[in-house]
Amino acid sequence: MLKTSLCVSSAALALVLAAVMPARAQTTAEAEKPVAMEQAPEAAPAVVEPPVAEVDPMLALVRQKLAEPPRGTVDRGDRAALAAFYADRTGALLWVTKDGFASRAQSAISEIAKADDWGLSARDFELPQLGSSEAAPAALADAEIKLGLAVLKYARYARGGRLDPRQISRYIDQGPTLLEPKIVLEAVAASDAPGSYLQSLHPKHPQFQRLRQALLKARAGTGRPEAGAEPQVRLPDGPLLKPGMDHPHVALLRQRFKVAAEAGRETFYDPALQQAVAAFQRENKMNPDGLIGRTTRSVLNGEAKPALAGSEVQRLTLNMERWRWMPENLGQLHVWDNIPEFTTRVLKGGQLVHSAKIIVGKPETQTVLFSANMRYVIFHPEWGVPDSIKVKEILPYLRPSSGGGFFSFFGGADTRVLEKHNLKVSFNGRPVDASQVDWNQVDIKRYTFIQPAGAANVLGVVKFRFPNKHDIYMHDTPQRDLFEKQVRTFSHGCIRVHNPGRLAEILLEEDKGWSGAHVRGLLAQGYNNEVTLDKQIPVHVTYFTAVASEDGTVQHFGDVYGHDNRLAAALAGRPLPLEPNSAGNPEDGQREAKRPQKAYKQTSNDLFGGIFGN
Repeated sequence: MLKTSLCVSSAALALVLAAVMPARAQTTAEAEKPVAMEQAPEAAPAVVEPPVAEVDPMLALVRQKLAEPPRGTVDRGDRAALAAFYADRTGALLWVTKDGFASRAQSAISEIAKADDWGLSARDFELPQLGSSEAAPAALADAEIKLGLAVLKYARYARGGRLDPRQISRYIDQGPTLLEPKIVLEAVAASDAPGSYLQSLHPKHPQFQRLRQALLKARAGTGRPEAGAEPQVRLPDGPLLKPGMDHPHVALLRQRFKVAAEAGRETFYDPALQQAVAAFQRENKMNPDGLIGRTTRSVLNGEAKPALAGSEVQRLTLNMERWRWMPENLGQLHVWDNIPEFTTRVLKGGQLVHSAKIIVGKPETQTVLFSANMRYVIFHPEWGVPDSIKVKEILPYLRPSSGGGFFSFFGGADTRVLEKHNLKVSFNGRPVDASQVDWNQVDIKRYTFIQPAGAANVLGVVKFRFPNKHDIYMHDTPQRDLFEKQVRTFSHGCIRVHNPGRLAEILLEEDKGWSGAHVRGLLAQGYNNEVTLDKQIPVHVTYFTAVASEDGTVQHFGDVYGHDNRLAAALAGRPLPLEPNSAGNPEDGQREAKRPQKAYKQTSNDLFGGIFGN
């Protein structure tokens, strides 16, 4: 029984295994199918590489040379821009062919060679030269690169990029608008006459163009007497003759210019003779300084052309350079304040609408050169004393005298300077009694000093504000007599206007259509009445020592701040002359304030009497 059970069990087991094995075999077979037997995904289309464009061998050589480290004084930015330009360029080179210069190269070279006619110097540009036998690839590649660098440099110089004007003086806040080298290269590449394009980069301002015409005439002038003219008295070699000197040659000068003298003073160089000499120098395009040096002697004797084919040329080029720093668009209506000329102008559509005398900053508190938009006209303004004046000119009077005195005895401050000029003092908006403040211990700049509107207000009856970081504005003044002076450098930096009422009428008629009578009514009444302009009127504060009229006549003005000398030195690569210390420098003011001061005295020539203020 036992054996039968075991046999049955074995048989049953065999049946079970027989049933299971086919399924396992099928599963194993499916698992062992090769991958190739599975459903293969669709194959991606083959990528066809575009044929590699062949690089012109000359272009490849130029790229190779530009990849080398730069040598010499070449501008690194220009060279990098040139390398980027040729890295993107395909086809032929820009300036040369296998036979030499292309016609476009001749156009650019010809224009750059005339740089002197535009107030630049042709010597500043290294132009390539190719002889008839210089068609070797290396020579052609070098010429291509050299001309490209010269074009970029010329474009930068034409736009005023010879130097940064702000390095000439801390009182200059102007800067040229330069073009990106890429834009210049793309423009000359697209032009059949790149010389014309380069010429178009110079300023379009009428004053620049007039000064250029004067420059061309100055370079062409000879200064020699006309044929058949009456023989002139000859001035022999000798020392430098100056006004105020006594020298035998002065008598010859008198004969030359037919200037009489007082009896016994024929050899004395007096003001009348100086005026005659200066007029001669001016007519001959020379610096009208009245000095008789070697060059002036030669011109007087007809032996040489006027030096201003040295001096005049330089003054014209300096002023042409300044026009490169000006905005391209001065404004349809704009105000032009010219410091050396002590004149303000209003121009509309290029035509003169109004001009008036102005008073500008002293050499130690110069008026800054910049452009800004006029936004406000304020009638009967209050005056807030700026920090520089608080420190340098008020604080010494408020501190007790080191030598003793009535106020120092009681430990108080001498506040008569505040009373004299009706200055109200406040701290954090609250009025304070200045006599009770220990001005030796406090920071005066934290206090506010306000002069209310009125007849004695240093800003007069109207103020013109064009917001700027220098806090410079135009305004009236109660000191009208100063406008009679020839040299009008009296302010702390702001600009005083001779006829501010008329200026207000012109600007407000243009901006709001107000009549002159309406503006005069505002001048006659009201206090601290601020009018906001609807239009922004550009104001340009400039330093032009040469200004040309419509007929081409050039007027020269004194270099009152020394900017001509500094600019000439910078362009020549010489060290810059030192500038006066800035009274607006807080450290300078603190040093000044620490000096012992005398007690305040009210005198007729009081420092604050009108000059006090901006």
